Amino acid sequence: MKTYHYKNDSGTTYYPNQKKNSKDTNSYVDCCGHGDGERDRPNPAFRALKENIQPLTAGVSSKITFEQEQFDIGSIYKPNSSTFVPRESGVYYVAASFTFAPSENVPYRTRADIVVNGITVQVDNDYWDQLANLNVVNVSAVLQLQACDHVEIFGQSSVDGFIEPDIEIPNFAYSSNFEAFKVS
Repeated sequence: MKTYHYKNDSGTTYYPNQKKNSKDTNSYVDCCGHGDGERDRPNPAFRALKENIQPLTAGVSSKITFEQEQFDIGSIYKPNSSTFVPRESGVYYVAASFTFAPSENVPYRTRADIVVNGITVQVDNDYWDQLANLNVVNVSAVLQLQACDHVEIFGQSSVDGFIEPDIEIPNFAYSSNFEAFKVS
C-alpha cells in the first residue's frame, strides 16, 4: 500500500490568518475539545484509505470503513469510527469511492451514499454488467456543513460481495478512499 508523508509539505504548515481585515462569517465551535488557536491553520482537509477487506451483504446498507488516515489537516477525521467531523461551519467538498467485488458473476447494482447526521444527502447508483471487471463506485458533493456534523459513507449492493482495500500495484489498482476539504 502506498504511504504518503506530508511533514515538509507547505500545505501542512500553519500560516497566520490572512483575513485580518475581513469579517469572519464562519462559526467556530469547540466541539472536539481543541482550542480556538487552531483557526489560524490552512483550510481543514483529510484523506483516508480503506485498509481491510469489508463484506457487503446484498440489500443491506452498511457503513464503509476507511481505517488508514493518509493526512488530516485540522483533526477533522476520526479513523476509529470512519467519520468526518468538521470543527468549523462552512462549505466542504466531500468525496468517496470504493471498489466492489461481487461474490456472484451476475449483473448487479451498487450504491454509495454520503450521510450527514444519519440522513443521506448524496447518492451514486451504478448498474454493472461487465462481469469480468470490478466496479469502483464514486460519490461526491459540495455541502454546507455545520460544526460537529457527522459525515459518513455507506454502501450497498444487490448481490453479496466485498469492498476491497485501497492498493496500488503496477498496472493494477483498487480505489477505496474518503476525503474532504473546506472550500469556504
